[in-house]
Amino acid sequence: MFSSSNSLNKVHSDQYKFIQERISGVEKHFGKICTALGSYTRKTAKLRDKGDELSRHLTDYGEEESLNKSLRSALCEVGDTLAAVQDYRNVEVERLESRVVGEVALYGGICRTAREELKHCFDTRQREMTNRRSLERTKTRHPQNRQQIVIAETKLQKSTQEARRACQNLEEQMDQFEHKKVSDLKIILKEFIQTELAFHAKALELYTKAYNQISDVEEEEDLEEFRNALRGNPAGRAEVLGAGRGTTLSPVITGKSSREKKTRKKHDIKKSVEKLQVEDYEEIREEESSSEDD
Repeated sequence: MFSSSNSLNKVHSDQYKFIQERISGVEKHFGKICTALGSYTRKTAKLRDKGDELSRHLTDYGEEESLNKSLRSALCEVGDTLAAVQDYRNVEVERLESRVVGEVALYGGICRTAREELKHCFDTRQREMTNRRSLERTKTRHPQNRQQIVIAETKLQKSTQEARRACQNLEEQMDQFEHKKVSDLKIILKEFIQTELAFHAKALELYTKAYNQISDVEEEEDLEEFRNALRGNPAGRAEVLGAGRGTTLSPVITGKSSREKKTRKKHDIKKSVEKLQVEDYEEIREEESSSEDD
């Protein structure tokens, strides 16, 4: 009897350790993943802020430039385009915070709940084992005392039923825990990758636009304007001074300025990012490849 009891106790102990290790592994690795994703998101937010700073400096320089018409126009346009990149990067940060980091962080509480379920099941098993040993001792020491034996058997029966229910519930909980872990990690990482693809696809489009904008700078024309002003050309100097006061030298200044364009609503940008699919990224790459072949 004691040998059977010890054997059953060892099985329960091994199962407890196995489940404990599974929960601890999830808690450990999800914690590290959460820390890394949090750091990644914070650094992306810092990069967004630095991008906004660069955009602002380029736009300020363009608006204050009194010579070099083409450079003036290009700086304002590039500054505005880079600001748009940071707007999309801001959406990237918000999605990472809410849909990636936030979801991984939930596993701290999920693991605590699973550990509590495991402890409850283990406690009920221990009570069952205690009552079983008590019954065996009673039968050995007081084989003629029927009343004590019945009381011990009743306690054992009750604790066995509780243990059976607790173990069944634990198995169901752990099955759900494992399924949820696999499913959630798959969804979270897909969301992370999709968010990055969406941002970089749009960023590639905007950086290509910015590259073309800065390529439109006419060095010779801008240098000729400087030379005319340097040599004391009255008309050239008057035009330059007028540009400094905000005259119609640049279509960027006379049209919607970067300050005005920045007033666009964030939800429009979010909506645009939401519509981006992986196919957009492939399409942009195909367009780039075809342009290089031409």
